Amino acid sequence: MTNEMPSATETTPEGLKRLIEHIGGAAAQGHLDPEFVRKLGKRIANELQEMKATRLPGDRELAGLENGIEGLLLAADRKYGARLTRSLQKLREHETPFAGGESNGSQSH
Repeated sequence: MTNEMPSATETTPEGLKRLIEHIGGAAAQGHLDPEFVRKLGKRIANELQEMKATRLPGDRELAGLENGIEGLLLAADRKYGARLTRSLQKLREHETPFAGGESNGSQSH
């Protein structure tokens, strides 16, 4: 048995791109919590910034990754917003109507 150290690994632009696509697909199918997606998106953005620091400006491999991360974060926010809207709608459906058929929130003071 040898005690060799594993070789260092490096995150590649292609790896980040595939990760963004994978997370985005799972989030779109409702398999990931939007808050978790936001945290992953921020971590991926940090990784991209580190990658940019070691590469030449205008590196074609990095093109589109920022847009992909931004899209991922926006999708998570839309999903979260949609979930909030559905929850509010369900709550409103179950409100007890007051005399006159108006809910508490629509009565004038």
